[in-house]
Amino acid sequence: MDRRHITGLDKDGKEVVYDVILTFHNDDNNKDYIVYTNNELDDENKLKIYSSVYNPTTDELLGNPETKEEWNRIFSLLDEVFK
Repeated sequence: MDRRHITGLDKDGKEVVYDVILTFHNDDNNKDYIVYTNNELDDENKLKIYSSVYNPTTDELLGNPETKEEWNRIFSLLDEVFK
């Protein structure tokens, strides 16, 4: 990952390049997060945004945020980015 883009596979196995919106470390749970988009809009004309827990050393995606607290922190940071 070059810190501006990540590459993944869509549901059909096609390679997709995602733009990285932000990365951050949460000291409360000692996890690192990456928030990214493929710049597509959903049915409500809103930007599709994804988030994963990741290892910043290897750039491996480790799973999805699972708790309400994790998502609240992500949404709070996104609000700051998009202001």
